[in-house]
Amino acid sequence: MTNLNGVNWVFILLAIAGGFLPTIFWLWFWLHEDKKKPEPKRVIARTFIVGGFFVPIVFIIDHFFLPSNNLVTQISTAYKSNLTLSAIILVSLPLVALALIEELSKYLAARIGALRNINCDEPIDVMIYMITAALGFSAVENSLFLFSLLITSGPTYSSFLFTGNLRFLGATLLHTVTSATLGAFLGFAFYQKTWVKTIAWILGLATATTVHLFFNFFIITGGSQNVLPVLIGLWVATMFIIFIFEIIRRLNHRKTLPGSTNKVRVWQRW
Repeated sequence: MTNLNGVNWVFILLAIAGGFLPTIFWLWFWLHEDKKKPEPKRVIARTFIVGGFFVPIVFIIDHFFLPSNNLVTQISTAYKSNLTLSAIILVSLPLVALALIEELSKYLAARIGALRNINCDEPIDVMIYMITAALGFSAVENSLFLFSLLITSGPTYSSFLFTGNLRFLGATLLHTVTSATLGAFLGFAFYQKTWVKTIAWILGLATATTVHLFFNFFIITGGSQNVLPVLIGLWVATMFIIFIFEIIRRLNHRKTLPGSTNKVRVWQRW
């Protein structure tokens, strides 16, 4: 193990850059999609930062749901041992909790950062802020992952960059897709009554958690053999999210609920 005093500071800078630069690129991409009525930069920045602050919170909470430090090994062993489906599901239940915690955390980050802000006044804004919170979360998570890789194994430049690219293609895409999915559900329900929004939130959270769960499960059980199929699936999901993004962006933002005189209040009933 490399001692902290002997850490190459170039790797530390690379860890930060590897975590933040790809997510900033994705953030620029999504904001560019909504360039006709851009969101305030201060609200975007705040939501991004709040998303990052949730990473250590999730890390602490996760430890209460992990039955042991060998969860990945247990799930992989159970899958390869041809156990019954019920046994595999039982062993994998902590993955459900972990996926749900992360999706809830990113939603809360978006809610704290922007969703109840007066600038969140259109359906597409919800999706933008959900993605922003997810990218902030992913930036810090990826940086910490790359930094831990540095401390534990002292990787070479080639392995460091390879791992960073996998995090960019895998974890960053996953967080973006799942949070955008929940944001899409909320966007479609933006002008609806409170009970419709509640149902949309539940369905969106369940869908995002399921996608997150399957990603983790297939990576754990398939290892390197499943990396390419899972990444292809995530890219397909990203293309679908872009399509949904365009649909929500075209929704009539002037529509309000019966008796409502301020469209912002429609969302703030959450």
